[in-house]
Amino acid sequence: MEYAIKILELERLSIISALKNGQKERLNDLQQLDKALGWLYLLEEKQLDRANRYNFEALPFIEGRGGFTYYRIAIDNETDDIAFWEEYKKEDGSQLILSLGDYILIKK
Repeated sequence: MEYAIKILELERLSIISALKNGQKERLNDLQQLDKALGWLYLLEEKQLDRANRYNFEALPFIEGRGGFTYYRIAIDNETDDIAFWEEYKKEDGSQLILSLGDYILIKK
């Protein structure tokens, strides 16, 4: 990942130089490159493996539930009895609120 990031960072500097020299048509190139670099930085930070080892699952609109329905993640404590389930909380103790349009990254 480091190699790819370094190559793109060098290309970014080249595009910035071209923009400073009046090549305004390179602005779109810079925006696309910044978007790609942002994703690569995130992947490197989270130490994710190859893309084919993951799947993005979009949380759909739940018919009949209204537009403000939230998804919750529960720890089932190895039982089907909902009374013993606990809602997942983030490290800071706050709830993880998921809703329509959010994605879950699933490792295959």
